[in-house]
Amino acid sequence: MINKKRMYENMLRLIRVPSTSGTADEIKGAYEIEKILKEIPYFAENPDNVRLVPLKNDPLERVIVTAYLQCCPKSGKTVILTGHYDVVETDEYGQLADIAYDVEEITKRINELPLDEDSRKDYESGQWFFGRGTADMKFGHALCIELLNHFSQEKTLNGNLLYVAVCGEETNSEGMLGAVPFFNEFAEEKKLDYEALLLTECYMMEDQANDPYRYIHFGSSGKVMPMFFFVGEATHGGEPFLGIDPNLMAAEVYKRLHMNPQFCRSSHGEVTPPPVCLKNQDLKKNYSVSTPLYTASYYNIVTVGLDPQEMMEKLKAVAMESFEASLAFMDEKSSEYEKFFGAKPVRYPIKPCVKTFREIYDSVLESYEGNYDDYIKGLVSAWQKEGAELQEIAVRIVAKTYELYKDKRPTIIVSIIPPFYPDVYPDKSAPKTKKLLDSVCDIIEYAKEKYGENLKLKDYYMGISDMSYTGLDENMDFETLFENIVGIGRIYDFPADELKKFSVPGIVLGGYGKDFHKHTERLHKTYNFDVLPDLYIRIIKRILD
Repeated sequence: MINKKRMYENMLRLIRVPSTSGTADEIKGAYEIEKILKEIPYFAENPDNVRLVPLKNDPLERVIVTAYLQCCPKSGKTVILTGHYDVVETDEYGQLADIAYDVEEITKRINELPLDEDSRKDYESGQWFFGRGTADMKFGHALCIELLNHFSQEKTLNGNLLYVAVCGEETNSEGMLGAVPFFNEFAEEKKLDYEALLLTECYMMEDQANDPYRYIHFGSSGKVMPMFFFVGEATHGGEPFLGIDPNLMAAEVYKRLHMNPQFCRSSHGEVTPPPVCLKNQDLKKNYSVSTPLYTASYYNIVTVGLDPQEMMEKLKAVAMESFEASLAFMDEKSSEYEKFFGAKPVRYPIKPCVKTFREIYDSVLESYEGNYDDYIKGLVSAWQKEGAELQEIAVRIVAKTYELYKDKRPTIIVSIIPPFYPDVYPDKSAPKTKKLLDSVCDIIEYAKEKYGENLKLKDYYMGISDMSYTGLDENMDFETLFENIVGIGRIYDFPADELKKFSVPGIVLGGYGKDFHKHTERLHKTYNFDVLPDLYIRIIKRILD
């Protein structure tokens, strides 16, 4: 039987721990989960069934928490319950930041901060819990733990449960990337057959104020993050036509890629948002009357049905068009200058040049005296100790590699930087997938009949999530993409081979929450504590029947 009071208290305990992504506090969330798990009688009697699995080569020494509930020793059939225990920072809470992790206190006082119409309506209804981590996603872990408690006592499940709490979802999904090898190793160790993965992340709504549906998502969109590294030709500010500004080339790429609907894709009725520029910076460190030599920019591209080779070709085409447009711009300005003042500016000939990171890297590898990989490894170690984030380290790797590249000239280097999220859409005709979808249809009808709730199945979870790491399409050639991911195998481990082995259908069956990452983040009381646990019990039983 579900104990709502215990589930609520566990949620409060988990939220009180400020497991902020990318900080030393993040691991505290894992320790609190482990502590609560071991309070369950089953795990007190079987302590080895709770494990802390360290991430390999992680600067923060984070861990994954796993708990295996063996309900039916004769069966290897297993359902995975998962979610992330890290949360984003609390800066949005302003003067209330110190109580952002105290659900009861922040729920009382959230009206001291600006509230939009929908947030104020929810606050006044008394039907919502506010606070950092309520919706995203400490409640999901309280739910998983309560389900383990329930099934350990009921002892009628025709299969087993594996609960895995991961870190790093709000940063680079380091936790789920590390969990994939664990899933494969654990299945081999225990002779398990994974039937389905259920992610307890709160679902996405298009119109959160008026949408009457509670969503279940099947499949997940992916994400590619291309970086363009621009090598210009520096010149004195008084002689602008004697060089080429890398910021000019970056601006031309921005015009062609930022919010360009030609990079959007549709699949199964879902449409991806257009690309956006996440960062654009020149790398000039100090002031001088010189134009910059280097500029770097990277973009967020959401994918469905990604063709990796096609993507790389399109990115290279954007780079070449942008280089040519930059030179045309300079031709135009040179002609205008001559027209106005009668003097033709002196210019040096520049030819467009676009390279992939792999082309630059391979060339350096051939000419470098010594072990280039060891050289980069040493630099990366120092940068990590400085606290540089993954993306900044990727920019520095490209810069260092180009500095050792012999063919020095203005160039645009196209690469992919971490993290990479494959889009996932399981085969609906596969027996496990068909059974999962039949089980989803069952709880949709059940929720309507028993609770009057309107649930709806949607193809693709369009918010980036750990669902991306439930398989890898073997029909697609990812090699061109992978070989251009900066730092792969050094600063970023992508378990491609392990993902091909770990192929399990999954859904996002989460709580009813709103405003992730905002100070108005909140969780609905009734649906999450009265309805959702019952739906989970029913769907787990049906999948393992």
